[in-house]
Amino acid sequence: MGELLKEAKVMRQSHSFKSESFTIYGSLSQGVDLMEGILEECRKHNVTSGMVTSIGSLQKAGYVLFKSDNGRPNGYGNEITVDNPVELVNCTGFVCEDESGDLDLHLHGMVVEESGKISAGHFLKGMNPTLITVEFSISCGYDIHANRTFNENLGFRVIDFSK
Repeated sequence: MGELLKEAKVMRQSHSFKSESFTIYGSLSQGVDLMEGILEECRKHNVTSGMVTSIGSLQKAGYVLFKSDNGRPNGYGNEITVDNPVELVNCTGFVCEDESGDLDLHLHGMVVEESGKISAGHFLKGMNPTLITVEFSISCGYDIHANRTFNENLGFRVIDFSK
C-alpha cells in the first residue's frame, strides 16, 4: 500500500492556495453558447482563472463522459447530445489557460429534460446554446493562475493552480 501511495504522489501533488477574490455576475442571452459565452465574458473582464457556477436553460446539450478500461479512466467517449430543450440545473467548472496560453473552460453540468430524464457530463464548446437565459457567477482570484495541460501519468488534461 505504501508503494502505491508513493507512486500516486509522483504522479500529481494535491495543492491549494488562498487568494483575495472578486466575483462577476451575469447572464447569457438566447442563442449564445454556454461555454463560448462565459469565455467571452471572462475576456471582457480580463479574467484568466476562476470558478464558474451557472443555471438556466439550453436549446440542446452536448457533452462527453470518460470511458474506462479495467476500471481506470482512459479518455473520453463519444459525444452525447440531447437534441431538445433542457433545464441546466447544476453547472460548475474552472476558467484557465491551456498549453498555448489561450483561455479555456473545463465545465461539467447536469441537465434535465421535460420528461424528467437527467443527463450529465463534461460540456463541449459550441454545443450548448442558451434557450431563454443562463445566469452565471465567476469567482476570481487576483493572484491565482490556473493552467490546464496534459498529464501523461493520468492520461488527461488537468488544471494546476499557482500563485
